Amino acid sequence: RPIKFQHPVWFAPIPGQKNQYLVVENTAAKIWLIEKSPNSVKSTLFLDMSPEAHQGTHMGLMGLAFHPNFKNNRRYFLNHHFLENKKFGTYIVERRFSDRVSKDSGQPSSRLLRIDQPTILHTGGMVGFGPDKFLYIGTGDGGPQTDPRGHAQNLKRLNGKILRIDVDKTKPGFPYRIPKSNPLYKETDPGLRKEIFAWGLRQAWRFSWDPLTKDLWVGDVGQVGFEEICIVRKGENHGWNVYEGFVPFSDRYRKKEAVFTPPVLSLGRQHGASVTGGYVYRGKRHPSWHGIYIFCDHESKRVWGMTQKDRKLDKILEIGKAPDRITSFCLDEEGELYALGYDRGYIWRVVLDGVEFE
Repeated sequence: RPIKFQHPVWFAPIPGQKNQYLVVENTAAKIWLIEKSPNSVKSTLFLDMSPEAHQGTHMGLMGLAFHPNFKNNRRYFLNHHFLENKKFGTYIVERRFSDRVSKDSGQPSSRLLRIDQPTILHTGGMVGFGPDKFLYIGTGDGGPQTDPRGHAQNLKRLNGKILRIDVDKTKPGFPYRIPKSNPLYKETDPGLRKEIFAWGLRQAWRFSWDPLTKDLWVGDVGQVGFEEICIVRKGENHGWNVYEGFVPFSDRYRKKEAVFTPPVLSLGRQHGASVTGGYVYRGKRHPSWHGIYIFCDHESKRVWGMTQKDRKLDKILEIGKAPDRITSFCLDEEGELYALGYDRGYIWRVVLDGVEFE
């Protein structure tokens, strides 16, 4: 019988451990350890973050990332909400596994980065290590709706961005260091947030890297008209809220010198209302799907595969409909694809047998 979780939003194998996985529950703010054997699957509580993470509708734990050298240092990182002295936002924190790997060490979280949020809307949620071994963080514009304060275009705020930090080095007063290759690193304005890697995003909920090309694919949740799939590169402005998709949205925060990078794909509201970014498939089970980016819409439950050339849409195919509202796609140790159902609470394996991309 499949295991049911409470609003799961992240799932992945534990590096170096065979048939062991972690599942992150959003609103319960708990992490579960799954252990698979030939005849059974069992789950045990790995960590209860509810004493630290502020909980509410779509609030709690948002994402997890294993350090690239996890097998040796046991470090992992979480994105969670907080509410302190009537201030709301997200923390990026570091924690460690116990030596036995089967549970968290029990040591206090080490807070790396605080992202203040003006509202409870659009807080992002993804954390992940890139091919360069730096930690990337997806943030939302912070709300309210339509980003009327222009946070996503404001380089003095962390909201509406992809951030990049080096968690293996520190500088005085900071638990991390900003990579010298970050686009704003050499800027002299002290107000600029040099953690910024790219900006002009509304709600970068889930992102991933193509393991072959190293492209960074981002699913950016739209406002009223369009959902976006973007390939994001260093120092780029992806348009929000000057643009939504390919369409002008507001001139309030448009700057004459600004150069905007359009999305690879823009989906209209007839297709969905909250895109869930996925993965470029590179597994072995379905070789005909190699190089195809698979993603879905959280609200409509529609699932697509797409390809691109030079960051422009090449082909797109609707694969089918998910059995639940999907919050996240994940890969197992063999690169096979899974999807997390938010309402029913199950982890689904994505099977492409008999489906041709043509």
